Amino acid sequence: MELMTKYQYTYFIYPYVIDSNKYSKYMQKLLKNKNCKLRIFEKEKDLHLYQYFFEDIREYLFWTFNLDKKGIRSLDSMDTALKATQLAEHECNVFNYELSKELQGKIGEKNGIFFDIHKIKIVCFKTGICFLIFKTELLDNKSFSDVLNFNYKFREIHSKTYELKEYEKIRLQSDMFKDVKEINGLIKEITGYTYQAKSHNWNDEKMIAYSYCCLDQINWNDETDESSINNLFDKYRMFYPANKQGSDITTSKLTKKELYENKYVHYGISNAGTVLLTSDINPANYTFAQQKFQSEYLYTYILELYKKFLLKKISSDFNRQNNFKKVEKCFLDFTKNLWIQEITDDETGSMLCKMWEEDLNIQDIFLKLKNKYDILYKRYNIEETSNKNGRLGIAMVIVIVICVINLVLLLGRVV
Repeated sequence: MELMTKYQYTYFIYPYVIDSNKYSKYMQKLLKNKNCKLRIFEKEKDLHLYQYFFEDIREYLFWTFNLDKKGIRSLDSMDTALKATQLAEHECNVFNYELSKELQGKIGEKNGIFFDIHKIKIVCFKTGICFLIFKTELLDNKSFSDVLNFNYKFREIHSKTYELKEYEKIRLQSDMFKDVKEINGLIKEITGYTYQAKSHNWNDEKMIAYSYCCLDQINWNDETDESSINNLFDKYRMFYPANKQGSDITTSKLTKKELYENKYVHYGISNAGTVLLTSDINPANYTFAQQKFQSEYLYTYILELYKKFLLKKISSDFNRQNNFKKVEKCFLDFTKNLWIQEITDDETGSMLCKMWEEDLNIQDIFLKLKNKYDILYKRYNIEETSNKNGRLGIAMVIVIVICVINLVLLLGRVV
């Protein structure tokens, strides 16, 4: 029997890098874009975020919480250049990309999967690391197989080899976009022609997926065979297509990272993304759970992704050995502001953080970078000491020469 969904959505996350020296100009570019609006976080309407994050992390991610009404009016009244300069001084800025209307699309020529792009947001860190995020939702007959196939295909729409794949193209049916190439056009419009991701050893071919799906309780209840649910969950977590079979699924079970909040709330993590599978047997599973998943937990996931990408960026910057002190400051700021900071006291959020850090290999990346920094720090100090000694030696030679010349001149006068 085909499993049917009660409600579902998937966020697709595209990470990219802006030259940190041009970050203020990039802020100005977004502010000038009539579709981009700076997200102002306010305690009254965003209380769930305000209470979820510890203060230091909250201020790191959402500095606009500190603005009162006068501050908001002052920010709004600034000209674009001054406002961009102001934004560039803060660690993180969030923009909503406002669509004129929801974008409808379809996967496949025949018997396709129709979907909406509900919203687009842009999360920018002043290090130049940014995330473009699409929220999608399937329409019409929402079978779980459609969810699997859609997630599998949409992740690769930005891939250069996308059109060479065996599966069908994504075709968007809307007034704004005609096909997948136009989505890529939007990505380039927002991100610019970024080239730095590959230089930092990022894979920017596939988007990172973050997906929620609530199954109809007819398909998942106390009478359901749990093994069948678990097999489908493994495909969902790994972002495999519905017809995927064989050793890959068996292997994925050996390395699975899952969190069962209860029998009908399953979180799953892989290097392709994160999923939450629930049943509407409990109404909270498609109300409270999905709301928290796309708010508090989504921003937590973005922060964990940012940690990984920033560490990789710092590592590659150290390899270039350009301006050691500047890169050192970035590493020390990361250690002080993010590495030693707890994010939340939310139980599930803390457990997800631990799983994400493990899956993203953040601890290992940090330790390797710390070792690299220690070596470079010693080398830099040796070179600086050598340079200082060299400069001191030159200065002493100059002083001696001057003294000799003065002595010769003095003797000449005496003679």
